[in-house]
Amino acid sequence: MVACLLAAFVCAHAFPQTADSGLQKTDSVVKKRLVLKPTTDFDQRFSFIGGGGVNIWGYRVGVLVNDKFKTGIGGYFLQQETSGIRVDADGIPFNQLKKSLYFGTIYYEPYLFRRKRWEMSMVFELGYGKAVLDSTNKIRGRFLTKTEKQVFIPAGMGYSVNFIIPDIRHLHFLTYMGLNGMIGLRKAVFESDLKYNFDGWYWSIGTAIFLDKIFADIKNGRKAKKAANE
Repeated sequence: MVACLLAAFVCAHAFPQTADSGLQKTDSVVKKRLVLKPTTDFDQRFSFIGGGGVNIWGYRVGVLVNDKFKTGIGGYFLQQETSGIRVDADGIPFNQLKKSLYFGTIYYEPYLFRRKRWEMSMVFELGYGKAVLDSTNKIRGRFLTKTEKQVFIPAGMGYSVNFIIPDIRHLHFLTYMGLNGMIGLRKAVFESDLKYNFDGWYWSIGTAIFLDKIFADIKNGRKAKKAANE
């Protein structure tokens, strides 16, 4: 379902838009100029997996298209270690489990609102990754280890809000930074039945760097300098 929504949104924005000239030239089509700006951000998320809280660490890079939506790729990983309550004479748990996830995603993020000091967008993601489970169990006095690997396809959707620092005199660079909040729902499909639940809600609160605003200021500065020299 998420993949279908993702495809629909991309198709809706990817094709050049047309406009009526207002002069009854119905046969003429005006193609909108494509404007791309780079975007990047750290993407740390908090979630619950297997009844325990985890941090999912990630990073995204992409482009802002016509100041309307972002699209790009992201990479994520997490590690979670759990152990049983029972321990042996040396204090070593009888049961230990280490879960690791490594996955990449493509994302599409259309803006719902863009204001001077805040902006809100939806985030659609689809990815591919691998889950690794390393388990250790003490049976009849011996520790036995086992490793299971599983390919999975994560998909998700959520909402993201950015709050931008106001422009302060002589401190304009602060407008390139702000606060980001995100909340979303994640669903993972595995190739086979592996005892690993990756579904659930995720959220994050952290700093944001608006690389597209830096790019726009540099571009506008060059235009102003060129106009002054003409």
